[in-house]
Amino acid sequence: MDSLKARYIASLEIELEPERYELFSDATWRFSPTRREVLGRLGAGVLFVFTAPVPARASAEAKDALSTRFHISPTNVVTLLTGKVELGQGARTLLTRAAAEELRLPPERVLITMGDTGLVPDDGGTWASLTTPETLPAVRRAAAALRELLIDTAAKLWGAPRESVRIEGGAFVSGPHRRDFGQMAELRAVMSGIPAGAPLTPPSEWRFLGQPAGQADGWSCVTGEKQFTADLPAAGMLHGAVVRPRAHTARLVEADSEEAGRMPGVRIVREGDFLGVTALEPAAARRAARSIKAKWDETPLPDFAAMLEGFRKGARAPVPPKPGVRYPALVTKGDAAAALSGAPFRHESTYSLRPIAHTALEPRAAIAEWSKVNGQDFLTVRGGTQAPFAVRLELAEAFRLAPERVRVIAADCGGAFGGKQRGEVFLEAARLARDAGKPVRLVWSREEELTVAYSRPAGVIDVKSGFNPQGQLLAWEFHNYNSGAAGLPMHYDVEASWCGFHAAPAPLRQGSYRSLAAVANTFARESHMEEVAARLELDPVEFRLRNTVDARLREVMEKAAALGGWQGRRGKALGFAANIEKDARLALCVEAAVDPAARTARLVRAVMVFDPGAVLNPDHLKNQIEGAILQGLGGALFEEIRWEGTAFVSRRLTSYRVPRFQDSPKVEVHLIDRRTVEPAGAGESPITVVAPAIASAIFHSTGKRLRSLPLERAWRELPA
Repeated sequence: MDSLKARYIASLEIELEPERYELFSDATWRFSPTRREVLGRLGAGVLFVFTAPVPARASAEAKDALSTRFHISPTNVVTLLTGKVELGQGARTLLTRAAAEELRLPPERVLITMGDTGLVPDDGGTWASLTTPETLPAVRRAAAALRELLIDTAAKLWGAPRESVRIEGGAFVSGPHRRDFGQMAELRAVMSGIPAGAPLTPPSEWRFLGQPAGQADGWSCVTGEKQFTADLPAAGMLHGAVVRPRAHTARLVEADSEEAGRMPGVRIVREGDFLGVTALEPAAARRAARSIKAKWDETPLPDFAAMLEGFRKGARAPVPPKPGVRYPALVTKGDAAAALSGAPFRHESTYSLRPIAHTALEPRAAIAEWSKVNGQDFLTVRGGTQAPFAVRLELAEAFRLAPERVRVIAADCGGAFGGKQRGEVFLEAARLARDAGKPVRLVWSREEELTVAYSRPAGVIDVKSGFNPQGQLLAWEFHNYNSGAAGLPMHYDVEASWCGFHAAPAPLRQGSYRSLAAVANTFARESHMEEVAARLELDPVEFRLRNTVDARLREVMEKAAALGGWQGRRGKALGFAANIEKDARLALCVEAAVDPAARTARLVRAVMVFDPGAVLNPDHLKNQIEGAILQGLGGALFEEIRWEGTAFVSRRLTSYRVPRFQDSPKVEVHLIDRRTVEPAGAGESPITVVAPAIASAIFHSTGKRLRSLPLERAWRELPA
């Protein structure tokens, strides 16, 4: 039980690097359920398994994992089985419509089972905007292969020319012959491997992809019928609560639980530093937990300046990337040092960002239940997670079980943003349930979300550039300390560049956040470009264009500037930023209402031009972009985790500021749909340009250059 999972946990807790998803790919095994197990749980029908060739640009964890399963029941129901989960980003709708497109079925005829490790293949976690560029093509290829396989079978069965077989009304038809999917599937038991040459539906013939579509479960969302983990029932279920230290890091020394022990129906569980209770009702569990008097050995936290200095002192030099790493820690071109020393003009600046919380609408929650299967312990957990198979490994290791004796059933998440990739709440619920001998539900409070969960990493970034009087970039040197490698490469044209990520020990628990470190790196890069433009007395958009050779990036910048009113900005607080992220091209022009006396800013208007390649669902894509802009303005302007001594002081939403309705700007999204270009993921990239665009607007209104996030704090800390 050592190996992969132990190394994975150790890496997250020591390296603390959110980008290092490649740790998943080190596995020498995949614990996907067998066909027998799947069929036993799904019931009668035929299971089709397709293993797709992995695209050259696929991420490390996708290697050997792009297997897709379809189950066809005798009642003519087609079910797609996928390890991806629904986080509110529309994955259920998109994958259902992709399968329907290739199977020539109405979307309502295709069901989807997501994130149940007892039924689905391990597709890797739902993160990094990989569902669209990796999972969707695999689903389309598998569905096309299934379609062609069944057409071949029908032609042979009827002795009909293959070209005469077509799909109409959910059935295969040729002349007088007609069989539905369920009847056809019975003729072929289990198929493995995709037949060569199964054609995908060309974009010109799309009926469902590329068209606006609401959420597949939208009605249940707006009516309140949709169930999240806190709504799910379990027979005889108890409720749990965990006793937490106020300090961010602490060891349990002793605990007085006498009062809690006298409460009816309360059980107390202590193991190492873990201390929790179960009770018949949630309120009773919380009362019991509060009554326990625990003594902790607390670890003090450094202040923010000392934290940044610690990043520099403990930094490790970037290492050349291994093949297949999605976010290399070192990206170089030419001799940056020589180009920098020889440049006619040079500029250098430093940027930083404070940690922030995910603040998903739904807090972490899990239901755990132990049972006996063939005389052996079997653990079943339900809850919101982005990575059900990773959580399964974590549970298996913690309780010394074979992974096949752990089943994780992922419930739809009420938001995650990278924050639900570890199994903390599942582990705690399972430990309580093992002691209670009954199912236990554990729901974290908002305070636990803000103080126990990992946060977006803090970081400090040093940038140096060299350029000539004509506004041509000649050299670029970029050092990121701690926050990460995502978004590190330079996408503007420069003769020589060195971009490196320095991993460093950190005192706070940290991990993935929407777009990972691409927010930090884009903020530093775009802000530095603005500063160089100001030194050259050039328009910052024109300066960017002078150093851009990518035609698609040029187009989004030109359109965003035109639609945002950049040329008529005199007297307005307008800002601009652009990026290439997750293979999408995007540019954002914003207008802010700036109050120099109060040193605050409010986003009034945001104009985004977004080119993701092929647009598969314009409604969902616009929703993702609008949501990313709203979330991004919080981290840009005012969100921050604050601490004093050993403990966080931003413990509730009254002390942790998030965007509110009054903060919402007018958002305009303009999509560039390139049907012949492979679609890029879009759940993360739009958030990357919000902070630099707002910083740009503040500068053009006040002349104040703000180099730290959140911007309003940085502004308040400037000398009068």
